[in-house]
Amino acid sequence: MPQPYAYLRKSSVHDPAREVSHEVQERAVHDLAARYGDDTGALVLLSDWDKSGRLGADKRPGYRALLDAIEAGRCSALYSYSLSRLARSVPELSRLVATCNERNIPVRLYADHVDTATASGRLLTHVLASVAEFEADVASERVRAAIAAKVARGEPIGTVHRYGERDGEDAALVLAAFREAGSYAGAARLLNARGIKPRGSKRGWWPSAVAGVVARLDPQPVLHPHRQGAKAGGVSFVLAHLLRCPTCGTRLTGLRDRDGRRVRYVCRLGSVTPHPRMSITEGHLLPAVQAEVAHLRTPELVEQIERDRAVAAALEARRARVLDMYERGDIERTEYTRRLAAVTDALAALDAKRVVLAVPAIDWAWPPKPLNGVLSALFEEIALDPVSFQPTRFTWRVPEWRS
Repeated sequence: MPQPYAYLRKSSVHDPAREVSHEVQERAVHDLAARYGDDTGALVLLSDWDKSGRLGADKRPGYRALLDAIEAGRCSALYSYSLSRLARSVPELSRLVATCNERNIPVRLYADHVDTATASGRLLTHVLASVAEFEADVASERVRAAIAAKVARGEPIGTVHRYGERDGEDAALVLAAFREAGSYAGAARLLNARGIKPRGSKRGWWPSAVAGVVARLDPQPVLHPHRQGAKAGGVSFVLAHLLRCPTCGTRLTGLRDRDGRRVRYVCRLGSVTPHPRMSITEGHLLPAVQAEVAHLRTPELVEQIERDRAVAAALEARRARVLDMYERGDIERTEYTRRLAAVTDALAALDAKRVVLAVPAIDWAWPPKPLNGVLSALFEEIALDPVSFQPTRFTWRVPEWRS
């Protein structure tokens, strides 16, 4: 069934007088969708951050995903903050509006008060497109003139100093901490423990700040498959720790709306790097999760618990031996970490069996914490589609449990 889509964009020019923050744009499109009677919970948010509106669809992933949704018939309405957020090229805007008109998809803009479902709205769209392109041309001329003047005076062109470009800052230490920890959150903890101060934060390093430095120095870092990012919002959310962003691999964070009734799962790095989509409501995920849980086949042989206890005792003894070997210096840290992780994973699988045996049926009316405990015992991870954020694969801790 077609869904309403919203597109957000901010260019790489950091001028508060010309740019609108992500929060302002997101709130505006939600308000606009509600005004026209669309379900804001079903609103698909697509964005391109630090991308010029002059770029084509091949260089704007979020915009490309939007065009694909329109052409595939998945889009019922298009919302954006203003026409200049969609593009700053008259031909590109004309093509977009024409494509939407052919498919009876209204384009609605918050700041420009445009609705292409009306004749006057379509006319105003073409006028505003010309104005947007003119403003972009003027802005480009100003930037080129400012750069030429700085070069003539022998001044550096850059105006924003990135971390590591000021005295007392060493970006290489941030990259080294990330490679040692294997995750942004782990690197942040190492940097804080070592007393390495970030810029502009009295509370120390955050994972998103580490991600920004790492992305600049190493655009394609090798991430540990199970340790990247901070854990998602604690166990007060039904799907905490189970969802991973399909774009950057970060664990999604659970957030409650102001009234506390609706839960969303959000990628915290969505405002740092370009994402086709950054969030989805819990209500749009649960039907697929419930359908998958319905395939649960509880083990019939309860005596397996006794065998698992013997295996658990052997694993605990093995963990103690690994710790002794590391403390004596018989094995290096990398080998110690690998062996310990293998033992921990095996013990977690045994714990999951006990939970499933003790709880043969799930009551979806339970509070979030016990529900999350059972789901975490069943699944290691739930993979999501990068555009729709709907589950595409469930990784069961014990594949034999699925009938």
